[in-house]
Amino acid sequence: MNMESLKDLLNIRKRQKIYERILNFLRELNNLDKFDYEEHKTLEGIIPVVYFNKSISISQAKCIKIFVGAQHNEFNGLFGILKFLKLVQNQKIIINEILKGDQVLIFFPLMNPYGFLNPSIDNKSGYFLKNGTNLNRFWRRTFVPEYQNVNNDEIEYPIPEHAIIVKNILKKYWEKEYLPIYILDFHETSLLERFPKELSMDLKKESITYKFDHWLKEGVIQNIMELYDIKYYKKPLFFKCNPTADHNHISLSIKQLDTVFEKLLEYMTTNKGKLPFYFCYSDKSKDYCEKLAIIIYNKLKEKLWETKFPSVNHRFHDHGCLVKMGDATTREKVYSMELESQKQFFNLFEEIEESKTNPNYFEEKLKLINISLELAVESILTFINTS
Repeated sequence: MNMESLKDLLNIRKRQKIYERILNFLRELNNLDKFDYEEHKTLEGIIPVVYFNKSISISQAKCIKIFVGAQHNEFNGLFGILKFLKLVQNQKIIINEILKGDQVLIFFPLMNPYGFLNPSIDNKSGYFLKNGTNLNRFWRRTFVPEYQNVNNDEIEYPIPEHAIIVKNILKKYWEKEYLPIYILDFHETSLLERFPKELSMDLKKESITYKFDHWLKEGVIQNIMELYDIKYYKKPLFFKCNPTADHNHISLSIKQLDTVFEKLLEYMTTNKGKLPFYFCYSDKSKDYCEKLAIIIYNKLKEKLWETKFPSVNHRFHDHGCLVKMGDATTREKVYSMELESQKQFFNLFEEIEESKTNPNYFEEKLKLINISLELAVESILTFINTS
């Protein structure tokens, strides 16, 4: 991404033009080898779909690999896919070499056109569909209608046409249960930036009474302890003060916590300007995702925050996202995972105001966005090259 594109993205009045530029760019790729393009019209806008190797017969296909950008106050998927396609167009990536002749690639770069075109305070800067629902809560119901445990699956709403489009496109592959289907769902989260800051402000003050109310806060502390080889002897490291508590405490002495706090501050300083991220996997995709995450991390580690945990299990939530869909279905060869990186536009309107007052805003934001896109492109390439 360049400076002009970033400024356009912050200008809501230019969203329609950006959207049209994206569609026109995809339409113009039709001269690429093994490339196919479709547009699916919905009541909320056009959903573009990109294929490579679509024309090969199912009997020839060795696997199907799918890339999804579903929420559009999150841009690593959309612009990461566009950057990948631009590299293919410019022959910086030779698609015939990486396809190996027997893979089918399917890209869904912009699944929520309404959110992209109409970011507002009410829809979390473009996160939700037009009716206010979260597309990332419908995949389990879409692909596994017999699944009974539908906690947080937006069961009061009909399945959106966006999700039905994906299901219909994958139907002919899904029915061939011997055929592996790999899914990489791109996401961003503000928690990767917020939680280390919160811990640095509150952990020392509250010490051993600190309430860990989210798994990622525990993950930040575990990462610090692993990286700096901080020993502990009481197990488990995190525990509930009573069985019904909605939080955990940590089994460390005050002295140990002082060390953790000191190293947390050191870690934050050392990793300033680097991109926080993690991959998360379903039980089925665990081995594949762990292998993939390590390869990608080792390639880009100078630009990414230092971590002992480039991938984590998605057990921490029970909802209908693509990762959880992989475990819900009885179809064996579904390997679904997510890439989460730091969210760049959690509140678009605060970002717009900051861009007017902070002289370093665009330079700093552009640096992180471009690392995020580099991570997305490397993830796509490694995903394609790794079986």
